[in-house]
Amino acid sequence: MSSSAQHAAAGPAEYLVEVALPVPLERTFSYRFVMADLEPDRVPAAGDLVSVPFGRRRKVLGLVLGAREWEAGQAKLDGFDLRRVTSLLPTEYRITGERLALARWLAEYYMLPLGEVVPLFHPPSPGTRARGKEAQEAFPTGDTPDITLTRHQEAAVAAAGRHLQEGSFGALLLHGVTGSGKTEVYLAVIEQALAAGKGAIFLLPEIALTPQMLARITGRFGDKAAAIHSGLSAGQRCRVHEAAARGEVQVVVGPRSALFAPVRDLGVIVVDEEHESSYKQDEKPRYHARHAALVRGRENRAVVILGSATPDLESMDNARQGRYQLLILPERMGGGLPVVEIVDMRGSRALEGFSPALAQAVEETLAQQRQVILFYNRRGFARMLQCRQCGEVVECPACDIGLTYHLRPRRLLCHYCDHQAEVPETCPACGAGDFLPQGGGTEKVEVNLQAHFPEARIQRLDRDTTSGRGSHRRILAAFARREADILVGTQMVAKGHHFPGVGLVGVLAADHGLGLPDFRAAERTFQLLTQVAGRSGRTGHGRVIFQTFRPDDPVIVAASMHDYQGFMDQELPLRRALGYPPSRRLLRVGLSGRRKGTVEQAALALAGAFQQNLDPEQVQVLGPAPAVFPRLNDRFRYQILLKGALGAPARRWLVQVLAQLKEEYRGVDVIHDVDPVGVY
Repeated sequence: MSSSAQHAAAGPAEYLVEVALPVPLERTFSYRFVMADLEPDRVPAAGDLVSVPFGRRRKVLGLVLGAREWEAGQAKLDGFDLRRVTSLLPTEYRITGERLALARWLAEYYMLPLGEVVPLFHPPSPGTRARGKEAQEAFPTGDTPDITLTRHQEAAVAAAGRHLQEGSFGALLLHGVTGSGKTEVYLAVIEQALAAGKGAIFLLPEIALTPQMLARITGRFGDKAAAIHSGLSAGQRCRVHEAAARGEVQVVVGPRSALFAPVRDLGVIVVDEEHESSYKQDEKPRYHARHAALVRGRENRAVVILGSATPDLESMDNARQGRYQLLILPERMGGGLPVVEIVDMRGSRALEGFSPALAQAVEETLAQQRQVILFYNRRGFARMLQCRQCGEVVECPACDIGLTYHLRPRRLLCHYCDHQAEVPETCPACGAGDFLPQGGGTEKVEVNLQAHFPEARIQRLDRDTTSGRGSHRRILAAFARREADILVGTQMVAKGHHFPGVGLVGVLAADHGLGLPDFRAAERTFQLLTQVAGRSGRTGHGRVIFQTFRPDDPVIVAASMHDYQGFMDQELPLRRALGYPPSRRLLRVGLSGRRKGTVEQAALALAGAFQQNLDPEQVQVLGPAPAVFPRLNDRFRYQILLKGALGAPARRWLVQVLAQLKEEYRGVDVIHDVDPVGVY
């Protein structure tokens, strides 16, 4: 039978489809679907993805919301020309059922058109073919088949298992000290899910953690598990997406994007290191993967496990309120928590950033043939380059922030807009030719270590060393295989890694971050210090050194004692007194533009509209005020904070007001961030 005869037998050859597109417009778009153009094996249906023309030259992917028969050759609708669908994606890319419900929730909660959340649910360039399997760097996993769970682990597995047996939604907060075996709980629950014919999603806060965790998971479940993350090629991501949709891959591992994979019969979602701010996307759609995971779990009647040694205070508050079931792993497997020493740097004569105590500890640890992790949350060689004569700092021309001095390659770099400049021969202000590098960074730490410990094998893990594809994996795998003695890095080294050979962790500036004007500064510092300390002594004795100019600060003292309860008891009352989460909701509105006066006027007008139209008993308006970094990438920045819960009518009104503001103040960009993790 000819193609045209098949179409005639199947029904009309054309359809009118309504499509939600990834554009900031609260409306759908109509297109013609002409069977003769595409000759597909099916007609479009709600949930399908289609490629359509938009504007003069763009082609975008949209979500079909409905399709109906259309008169062949009828090219107009309400007097407007109808454009044709250019392709219909395979069924593996459909967004239906619980994934469509999640998409609708994301759009409503984060106040966006449905089409703007659709890109979360498919990989880039869907349908791209992978060229072959990527070579994986070998990670020593240490899994053994005869692991015996502790009674606390068994209780956690049993709690999750009850939800799997009942087919009911459950939100579990697993609070376990570092090294307490949270991962074994996750794997045991996933094993139960697979035995029941259900799938699993395992979320990690960063790509850097994926290879080691994937090695453990594939060691347990083989080809049933696969990773999705931006470090893979488009073809590799498409391959995993399609395999999950067909049920060939049952466990998907990765950072927040893995949450949207089409895992069939989803039974469990793990959110490891649930406190991490990287679960919040910092560009539109600005969703939080932890919150979205709970919604997807609810829609699937699945169990969601939020795990951390330092739970987010909002998560712990939810557990106290009975919204989550709290499960505790109070003991480290194989030994006690590492001993933490606070070194007072006030008035010290530290050699190139190293106190005598830390330098001696590194020497002793290397002599014992154990490994060292050194944490410094700044990259580069020097924080700024300053003229010795007049004191001027070489600044970024687009950000009014000092450029960071990098040694290899030798350059000045802005860590906010990526502006690069050559190191000047003379001072632009006074003409002198003598510069003083001020402050330090991981690159400088590495250079100093090489000078002091010439026999040591040193690796550095920061954004500069991990720009290439697979670089995270190569560095971490080599360290795990003990091909390096010292690992120097930014916060990448602090999160979730299991390195049995590490006997010492040194923190060069424990108070870094405490002075930031952000209500989460104390919590973020405590979490980071506790987490990085937990990398030490995971087998055998462990030692940690905090270097600080604030040795008596309650945050640093609590972290040195691994005292989460004590930190929480002192921090939560402060949050309540100031009306910050978890006691009240928060929404940030950011405005930016090239003309400072215009941005300031727009911010004042918007704040005035908020104050006049929002109930002050329900919502407090703070600002407008210049952002913490008032000029970035040649754009002046202001922000307004709204404290309190916005009802549905107020949310719809707010979206309309922001749209009107953009029309009135051309050149001013306006963003809204629901539940921001920072107010920079």
